[in-house]
Amino acid sequence: MEQLTKFWKQLGPGLLMAGAAIGVSHLVQSTRAGADFGWQLVSLVLLVNILKYPFFEFGHRYTIATGETLLHGYLKMGKPWLYGFLGLNAFSGVCAIAGVTFVTAALTQGILGTSINTTGWSILLMVTCLFLLGVGHYSWLDLIIKPMMVVLLIATVAAFTFALIKGPVAPPDTVFPSPWTQAYVGFLIALMGWMPAPIELSVWQSLWIQAKEKDLGQKMTKSQGRLDFNVGYIMTMVLAILFLGLGALVMFGTTEQFSNKGAVFASQVVQLYSKSIGSWSTPIISLAAFFAMFSTTLTVIDAYPRSLAVGGQLGFSFLPRKSRLLYLITLIICCLVALLIINSFLNRLKDLVDMVTTLSFLAAPIFGWLNFRLVTSQHLAVEHQPSIYIRIWCWISLAFLSSLGLFYLYVRFGS
Repeated sequence: MEQLTKFWKQLGPGLLMAGAAIGVSHLVQSTRAGADFGWQLVSLVLLVNILKYPFFEFGHRYTIATGETLLHGYLKMGKPWLYGFLGLNAFSGVCAIAGVTFVTAALTQGILGTSINTTGWSILLMVTCLFLLGVGHYSWLDLIIKPMMVVLLIATVAAFTFALIKGPVAPPDTVFPSPWTQAYVGFLIALMGWMPAPIELSVWQSLWIQAKEKDLGQKMTKSQGRLDFNVGYIMTMVLAILFLGLGALVMFGTTEQFSNKGAVFASQVVQLYSKSIGSWSTPIISLAAFFAMFSTTLTVIDAYPRSLAVGGQLGFSFLPRKSRLLYLITLIICCLVALLIINSFLNRLKDLVDMVTTLSFLAAPIFGWLNFRLVTSQHLAVEHQPSIYIRIWCWISLAFLSSLGLFYLYVRFGS
């Protein structure tokens, strides 16, 4: 029991990564993939998780080895690298906060059926997150996300198990539409964009490691960091497959079409699960769905402003030196801009999600290359640098992500 308690206490940044990842990419995109194409996209989901793995792992690797965040590393490579990250991160940050908050607000409205509209719920969620992060700092974030991840895992596994026992809704002779056609390139790119998460999440991990070490009063060892990261990453992969499986088992073969209106879409997801598995499962599905999205919203609202604030202080001398003040100012600005985006997409939930995740996929090779260049540079001791096998892995991943991104741009704008 003592060892389990120690293990639980040491876990942190990896589970926060899982909390940030398991949201739109899982509840919305993975479920849509299963609902539209059955089990056909399992291989793609696994592939993109494997290809992105080293770029996320570099966040843990660099910070544990040097005691600095990836942002400090970008600065060492030269200010243009840091400025490039901040520019992309500012744009993707407000879009991501808008996307995850919108889905969470729509889900909350759909579950509770209140008269408060999606914008109202978005404001309430942001205020709640601002309070938790403003008062509780990292320790509250760590305290809240850990039990959420456990409940989410248990609830999702339970729902998937019951759906598997009951069997698929689709008749055995159902013809599966092929996702491997030009017509579905846009959806495949959107599916992979946040699968398991945007690559800039690696920077968040390095910031959370520093906060975790400060909270514990001691440095994380290399083995502790690797275990923490792998637990969180494997959890995101498993849950991605389970959500896709739930979509394939209980949604594929039904005639109902997903609505583009947020609250309707969210209630459809919960209702389809409960209709197929049983009405008794509604609380389990609702709890799993809400925890998936609220954990993502909380971590994303923390992480993008945190990385912008720290990076801004490193790159611009005129910004306030009090990091806490700058973090809170950035937090509020990001939320306000995100609200404007939400208000522009009130009846276009899927459009907003696809836009945000597609932009993330197109930016993935840039963020991946940035991390790869840093951990193979003179700024990281040779003994901590990736092996030749991981370097080959990275080159293959960069080639895949870049070529597919260029192909999408050609299909979307060139043909």
